[in-house]
Amino acid sequence: MSLASLQAKPVYTFYHLIWAAIDWVYPPACGGCEKPGGRWCADCQAQVTRPDAHGCPLCGRPEPNGSICSACHQANPGCADIRSWAIFQGPLREAIHRLKYKGDVGLSETFTTKLVQLLVELNWKVDMVAAVPLSRQRFKQRGYNQAGLIGWPLAKALNVSYASQAIVRIRNTGSQVGLSIRQRQENVSGAFSADPRFVRGKNVLIIDDVLTTGATMQACARAFLEAGANLVYGLTLAKAPSHSHQLDPDLKIDQ
Repeated sequence: MSLASLQAKPVYTFYHLIWAAIDWVYPPACGGCEKPGGRWCADCQAQVTRPDAHGCPLCGRPEPNGSICSACHQANPGCADIRSWAIFQGPLREAIHRLKYKGDVGLSETFTTKLVQLLVELNWKVDMVAAVPLSRQRFKQRGYNQAGLIGWPLAKALNVSYASQAIVRIRNTGSQVGLSIRQRQENVSGAFSADPRFVRGKNVLIIDDVLTTGATMQACARAFLEAGANLVYGLTLAKAPSHSHQLDPDLKIDQ
């Protein structure tokens, strides 16, 4: 799988052309610093920090191949692998907040291109894409699922199905902000249900915006496996700095 082959997918190409037309009519400002001229400027890109390739993708502990460490495995992970494009800090943090809370949905198109590049590096074999679902109340308040805005074009780039109905929240959960790892796991335990009609025998890619402890994504992955999925991979735009969720209750990384 090459970057050129992904970018050549007709629907994916048309999707970017639509956004280019929108930007021509309504010139955007940078999501990180509000500099006019583009949705993500070179100065903000230069401040992006990529996760340590030799650290556990969940906790950041040193791990030779960057795989999930033994301590995190003990938490019954559902994902075969989880990766994030960058660390949730600086201008990227501001941009994700704009996408998530301020309706700046054009940023989803900008950052989808970053995740496509990461998928080329990972070379995962994926049959379908799904997004971590919001509760009905939160979706009604926000009007969109930021993870879905990223997941749909990713599916088109991969030329696989995007299954928005493959997984649902069957229980409302409180905010994850400020909770410990164990509290987060308990908060989302049994909160999701996947539909076997969509996922049985498939390799599923779950998309979310930010990974903190991985509790939400792992709960989704377990629901997919219980519904008959073959493998589940997790991909996020950003991940919290290691252990920062225990130190900074104002990270605002919730659904």
